[in-house]
Amino acid sequence: MKKGYYIHFQGRQSIGVSKKIDMQMEELGKFYEMQEIAVETPVRSLAWRVLGLFPVASITRDYKAALEQMDDPDFLYVRRTVADREYLHFWKQVKERYPNCRILIELFTYPYDKDDFGKWNAWPFYLKELLYRPRLKKYVDRFVTYTDDKEIFGIPTIRSANGINVDSVPQIAGAFQDGQINMIGVAFMQRHHGYERIIEGMREYYDGGQTPELKIRLRLVGDGPEKPMYQELVEKYHLEEYVQFYPTMSGKELDELYDDSDLALVSFGMYKAGFYGKLGALKSRECLAKGMPLITGCEIDVLPEDYPFAKVFPNDGSTVNMEEIAALYRRIRHIVADKKELADRIREYAKEHVSMAAVMKPVVTYIEMPQRNGTGAEGENAARNDGKTDGEG
Repeated sequence: MKKGYYIHFQGRQSIGVSKKIDMQMEELGKFYEMQEIAVETPVRSLAWRVLGLFPVASITRDYKAALEQMDDPDFLYVRRTVADREYLHFWKQVKERYPNCRILIELFTYPYDKDDFGKWNAWPFYLKELLYRPRLKKYVDRFVTYTDDKEIFGIPTIRSANGINVDSVPQIAGAFQDGQINMIGVAFMQRHHGYERIIEGMREYYDGGQTPELKIRLRLVGDGPEKPMYQELVEKYHLEEYVQFYPTMSGKELDELYDDSDLALVSFGMYKAGFYGKLGALKSRECLAKGMPLITGCEIDVLPEDYPFAKVFPNDGSTVNMEEIAALYRRIRHIVADKKELADRIREYAKEHVSMAAVMKPVVTYIEMPQRNGTGAEGENAARNDGKTDGEG
């Protein structure tokens, strides 16, 4: 059995990242002997931290301990971090010790410059990144990306998607309610959620003076910096009858709210962050796993344009038209006999497209490929024009 190491840079400090590491480790563990290596950043004095800001200096990380944990690996699966001189030297050392070892680095977002280095105090790290990432192609065999890019920074890609453990997500129950649509948005409410577009749409929907045939209600679950603004809009437009706010919830309480909902909201404000690509957020995966139809203001990477159980609105600041949401709901009711059939069909789609088994398959396919032209990154990169090595397998 081949041996692999999952390498991250203190990824366990984030609950969300920690869960993803567990899911990826579990899936890769079905095929390979897997071990986790956390590259730690030791406590540093102020002087060392300041010194580390210089472009040619390095962030202090315990690469030596990471190397000592390795024992003739066949591959390394790595969560990307800021590139600097010692980061580059680490991969050089790996290739010198283990020339047959394939190094795969996951770009969990791309392009990532604006997200990672957009703040003024991040410029020292951005300079390091710009200086050293072009040299990664000497040692890195593949980037794992959620985009359609065939090559990034001169390195061939494995095209994958953000995945989830579908079986761990409870499927919705309940039944349709005649004459009423319940929408639900669950999030730590930030600018990119853009739920004001939904509230503005509800204002227009109920401004006619007559009660529409289909009542549309909205439940916003969670806290966050944008929540007060949403609450002010609801009060301003006198929508308290139709919009309900809930604190952060989880477990059975949250599952019951989903059971009583018909449509799930994803993000409607990605344009604010300058993102105009296809979204691969975990929230979309969670909703698909639950069996929920989606409403979104940004294309979802795993959904075709004609997917019958989703509605994509423009990725801009325009008001979301509630009549179009009502039309989606009517179409869904025409397609399926009941809510269980709807949830079953969406969940099956999730298993085929966003389960961890589905999204990690291109990675496994690549690991199983024979080495070309000898060993290491140079030999592998010579095969970059081969369709299968680009993750289309």
